[in-house]
Amino acid sequence: MTNMINMNSDRIRVAFQSAALTSLTSMISLPSLSSLLLCGLVATGAFAQAPAPARAPAVPAPASGQAAAPVPAVAPPIDLSGTIDSLPPLTIQPPVLDLGFMAPRIGNKGTVTLTNTGKTPLTIAAVTPSCKCTTTSTLAGTVLQPGQSVPLEAALDGVAMPQTHRASIRVLVEGYAKVVEIQLRAETAMPVRAVPPIINAVEGKPRQGRFVVESIDKKPFTICAVGGRVPEFIGYNAGDAPRAQYLVKFDLDTWQPDFPAYLAIETDRADCPIFDIWIRSERTIPTSAFRMKDYRVNAGRIDVGGSTDISLEMEDAGEDILAVESGSPEVQVEMLGQNVDAKVRKVNIRITPKSPREGLLYGTLKLYGREKEQPLTMFASVRPKGAAGCVGCNPVQGAPAKAPPAPTPVTPSAPAPAAP
Repeated sequence: MTNMINMNSDRIRVAFQSAALTSLTSMISLPSLSSLLLCGLVATGAFAQAPAPARAPAVPAPASGQAAAPVPAVAPPIDLSGTIDSLPPLTIQPPVLDLGFMAPRIGNKGTVTLTNTGKTPLTIAAVTPSCKCTTTSTLAGTVLQPGQSVPLEAALDGVAMPQTHRASIRVLVEGYAKVVEIQLRAETAMPVRAVPPIINAVEGKPRQGRFVVESIDKKPFTICAVGGRVPEFIGYNAGDAPRAQYLVKFDLDTWQPDFPAYLAIETDRADCPIFDIWIRSERTIPTSAFRMKDYRVNAGRIDVGGSTDISLEMEDAGEDILAVESGSPEVQVEMLGQNVDAKVRKVNIRITPKSPREGLLYGTLKLYGREKEQPLTMFASVRPKGAAGCVGCNPVQGAPAKAPPAPTPVTPSAPAPAAP
């Protein structure tokens, strides 16, 4: 009998524990219960050993026909009253950092001034540029008293290809949810530039158009050749006085069998004898076996019978270049050496025209690694030594535009017989 009573008592105790555990899990979520178990707050036998919890104050029953107030299932939100959801009282002068024109491969830097126009101190938490091409002075942790100012310097890395640059610098201030943005702009260009710097010739785009060629310093100059051809101007005639700006038209259908990847423009400026416009299409997008800083080689002006040395930059610092080869029978290319500087490998080459021909030199070369090879487009303006103006450019007349195909004659069909 005693054993039977003990067995019944055990069953009652187990049932009580099971009911209590079921009641607890209905009040708290499974992750919360798991946390309690891991922390040792709910352990085996805890319900049998722990004293009865204090009775919660009675909640008045809801009036007839009214639903009971829901019990919150989540913790109350974190108090964010200490953070102001607005911009800090910080002014930027000048409001836009314009670095102007930059020569290829040569960056530029500028400074803006941050001023605390509020009534309390401001602590700068972080200064973050929008791209890796921009670096700034370190201001994190700087405290600005009311009315106090601090300079912020920003530097933009140089690139080889002419292009416009747009970036921003974000300034985060402690206690404020919104950041102050400083706009930065610049343009990489040679002393003479084309606007736009790219001709978009992808499928579906017009193959005829025009572009502007102008000097940055507004000094008059002469366009000697466009792609080795006589330039086609709009509103300017041969023999007129040189200008600082020209409007030039193009027709890609006049190039056979296909247009070049880069339209080389030769001028009489000693500081810009030749520059280019990239003709962007599905065919002219460069292949990137190596991470080159530039996929075309502007060799500038080369004297007849002379040569020029060029440094090619690549970001594959650990990739040795074993050989360089010319893809044109008119040009000899030799490698002079290579070195690694600031994680950039510089491959030094010499370009020598083989023939005494003057004018535009346009061809290809190739860099060879152990397993990969990188083709590059190269161009130069070959002129007699000491020649001034456009002497030696020798442009040729462009081929006439292709005539549109004649329409296919349509034979009218016979009228349908009348219905019976």
